[in-house]
Amino acid sequence: MSRSNEAGRTQRKAARQERIEAVLARRSGFVPPVASGAALRFADDYARTNLLTYLYDALDAPAAGARVAGYEVAGHGRRAGETNRERARRGVSLSAGSCLPGTLGDLFGAPTGDTRPDVPGAEPTALTWAGMWSDQCLLGGLQHAHTLAELVIAGDIGTVETIAGLPRADAYADHSLSFGAIPNDVLSLAVDAFRERLEDHEEIFDPERTVDMTAPLSALPEMLLAARHDWTTTELLALVIAGLAPIERATSHF
Repeated sequence: MSRSNEAGRTQRKAARQERIEAVLARRSGFVPPVASGAALRFADDYARTNLLTYLYDALDAPAAGARVAGYEVAGHGRRAGETNRERARRGVSLSAGSCLPGTLGDLFGAPTGDTRPDVPGAEPTALTWAGMWSDQCLLGGLQHAHTLAELVIAGDIGTVETIAGLPRADAYADHSLSFGAIPNDVLSLAVDAFRERLEDHEEIFDPERTVDMTAPLSALPEMLLAARHDWTTTELLALVIAGLAPIERATSHF
């Protein structure tokens, strides 16, 4: 490498460091925007729709028999090829927990049929639908994604930079991101800011605060239908920032 190329590389590196330091300096006394009512409603709406959709899928899955926390869930005349929906219709408990048979909680605590070894040599522990639900962490921060979407649409990129801790020019370019006419580097910056926000504010998502787990399984289709709605432009952008997709689901009757 020639001396001129080396010098140019050093200058670019120094300039990048200066940009990052300038953004970090703006964080002194910076207070992130408070989540709006729309952001909080969006987080609740998506979490509820996500969980109800997941439960609806679990309802039509094959009924499994396994040991869960020392309880046997293989009795009650389990029939080959029977689904959780069909088993619930017979009034049989799906889980080994304390939830009432025929409720959403009973379905959420039902085994999936998969197991994982907790201790080498010990009997494998059955995985439940609650244990397999994979979106818990993301759903806890959806209001942050909505807040960032509001900033992007308003053109307040400076605040997004401050939250992310780096300037727009230095955001990691994720070329898979796309949303209307919004530039890719802005979307990439918003994603960086979303991840930074989650690290700064770790939250615990509680499914039972989102959906009434004491509700009967027969109410699940109507509950899911009521939860569905057309997502706004801001909400759709928030889902892109959070790495999620809109939920669209048609249901049948129980």
